[in-house]
Amino acid sequence: MAMSAPLYINGVISGHTNMLFSIFGGFLFGFFLEATGFASAKNITDEFYFRNNRVIQMMVSAIITSTFWFLVFGSLGLIQIPNIWTPNLYLWPYIFGGLLFGVGMAMSGYCPGTSVAAIASGKKDAMVFGLGMLVGMAIFIFGFPFEKDFYVSSDLGQVYWHTLFNANTVVSFIITILIGGFFIGFMQYMVSYVNKNRTESKEYSMQYVVGVLALIFVILVTVLLKTLLPAS
Repeated sequence: MAMSAPLYINGVISGHTNMLFSIFGGFLFGFFLEATGFASAKNITDEFYFRNNRVIQMMVSAIITSTFWFLVFGSLGLIQIPNIWTPNLYLWPYIFGGLLFGVGMAMSGYCPGTSVAAIASGKKDAMVFGLGMLVGMAIFIFGFPFEKDFYVSSDLGQVYWHTLFNANTVVSFIITILIGGFFIGFMQYMVSYVNKNRTESKEYSMQYVVGVLALIFVILVTVLLKTLLPAS
């Protein structure tokens, strides 16, 4: 079995140890999904109606935490970040897939990971979602010959935030924080506004302004990505 865990592929731990870490990490992941209410479709759909922002807070916290520890392990020499496998950026397929995924998540209240935790909790709606997910996977697999050209289109290769600015990985961490701050600030503002709590909205205005800086980076990167397109 091929494994891509950073500590394993960099030779820090053995394959057996990595497997134990994976089992233990999977247990913790499922436990906290259930304990924090992410196995409930209502908590996820509430995000799309701006009733709460616990989903975006958890996701951004997890992304920033993992990015931080990548930097720490990299600086200590425990892992070599360039050795970590990164998928190529297929621009238009990713955009289309993201939109399709978002629609499905808003309608069902689940993503693949949360649905598995919900199925383990005995939720029938999650079981229906899981069945639909398997059907969708089968359609994709058997229809792949017809989808292949689009699937591999607009291939920009492996793209990193820091390489776009000819900088080191710390820049990626800073940009990640800015973008995360934007999403948390925007969602908190919208939740407070929808709930007519204008005072609380103002308290998050600075966080929202800082997040706007992240949008400037996104726009800049969007322009720079065009330079990475293969010459025709």
